[in-house]
Amino acid sequence: MEGSVTSAGAAILVILVAYVCHRYGRNAPFLPGLPFPTGLHKPFVGVATEMSTLKGMTRLFVDAADANGMVSFRLLTQRSVAVTRADHVRQVYMATTNRGPTPIIDMHMQAFLGDRSVSLLMRDEWKLHRRLISRAFQWQNLAAMVPAMASVAETFVGVWLQATTPAIDVFPLLKRLALDTIGRTGFGFDMGALLDEANPMASALDFLVNEVNRRCLEQPLCPSSHLYWLPTRMNRRHADAVRTVRTTLHNLIQARIATYAASSLRHHDLLEAMLDAASADNSPMDAKTLADNVLTFFFAGSDTTSSAMAYTLFLLAMHPDVQAKAVAEIDTVVSTTSPITYEAVQRLPYVSAVLTEALRLYAPAPFTYRHADDDLVLGDHVVPAGTLLALPMWFINRSPLNWGNDATEFKPERHLASDCDRFSAKDRAFRFASFSGGPRNCVGMRFAQLEAAVVLTTVLRQYIVTRPRDAPSVEPNAVGISITPEGGMWLALTPRAAVSA
Repeated sequence: MEGSVTSAGAAILVILVAYVCHRYGRNAPFLPGLPFPTGLHKPFVGVATEMSTLKGMTRLFVDAADANGMVSFRLLTQRSVAVTRADHVRQVYMATTNRGPTPIIDMHMQAFLGDRSVSLLMRDEWKLHRRLISRAFQWQNLAAMVPAMASVAETFVGVWLQATTPAIDVFPLLKRLALDTIGRTGFGFDMGALLDEANPMASALDFLVNEVNRRCLEQPLCPSSHLYWLPTRMNRRHADAVRTVRTTLHNLIQARIATYAASSLRHHDLLEAMLDAASADNSPMDAKTLADNVLTFFFAGSDTTSSAMAYTLFLLAMHPDVQAKAVAEIDTVVSTTSPITYEAVQRLPYVSAVLTEALRLYAPAPFTYRHADDDLVLGDHVVPAGTLLALPMWFINRSPLNWGNDATEFKPERHLASDCDRFSAKDRAFRFASFSGGPRNCVGMRFAQLEAAVVLTTVLRQYIVTRPRDAPSVEPNAVGISITPEGGMWLALTPRAAVSA
């Protein structure tokens, strides 16, 4: 009898293992006629390891794609299709706002951001919170944030000038700039990261961003990447970092909520704007929801903003003619001592074009995704409902299908001229994917553009950016959610008066 039970148990286990391997371990084509690069897949994780580097993503989204920029694959256990051509991108964004669930990735995002982050919510919950947060980013609120942005930008320039060598790796400094800006404009908190490299809050946030990348894509097969309760060194560090960040946010938010209704003091930050929007909508947001979304602001803005600014400064250093045009425009709008205002930034179209072109060539995030709610016709293919629809922003921005044969060249003017090419107006906007697109685009897009313009104006109205000839390569390195310069970003800052003397 015992032998029969044991044999039956063994048989059930074999069947279960066989089912799991068949259901989740196989990497087989699922959409006839669409490329499926079997050689890039690994059992159970699919192309996850390819997605951890820009070279791997190039193999997947460019080398393996068909002539229309489409390719099919499995990401972890999810059947997926990627598109890069502008009309296909538009179709995907307009067809669905559904971004989930992707259980493994969502688990790591929740461990950092919490379960009330607008980036993780779906359908009606997402619509409610998205509407409230969008109101917080209205132009009046953004205009009120410019003085804080400009103050942090001045501190950034001052710290850069204190360097003991002519050129420095400016990327870590830009990360601290982004954290200080988000701290000031997000919830009125002076983090002091620019002046204190060892700042506990800044260090904790930096660690948590890197951990999402490591656990999702760099080491997806390591058990401790997913089992946060295991007593490992990295799990303990993660718990400590979350505690540091959450305690700080909780105390600040609770204090603001306690005085919000009675106080006439205005803070001109995102937290106050969210409270205002929730009050006007009669949909109060509790402290946890506020904390989760302020933290999302940090997560979305720290690495991405620093990467965008690093490559903008790099491109200006490598193209002095473009830098000279930007300087000339700035000189007509602001003096070296006048305050930088929201209105002044709106009168800098060439500076805006420089920033847009830099973001096109060096999209800070490599990809985003949606899930097909229904069958979706893309070209000659019917993509089945439930498929993950990958939108590789880096490759959409650089595709000759979207930008022509000069797609990889730095030409800010392309964003100023009326673009009467083969694209219809409705498709043209979807060639530029750095802020995603459709109803679920980056809610902080205008904030990011404004911050970048304020920083660039602060730098260029008094200084020239140059790059040493022997500086390390700035080859982009994609690790998970962001793209960063692999060898750092070595640049020098020289007073304009010294250059013209």
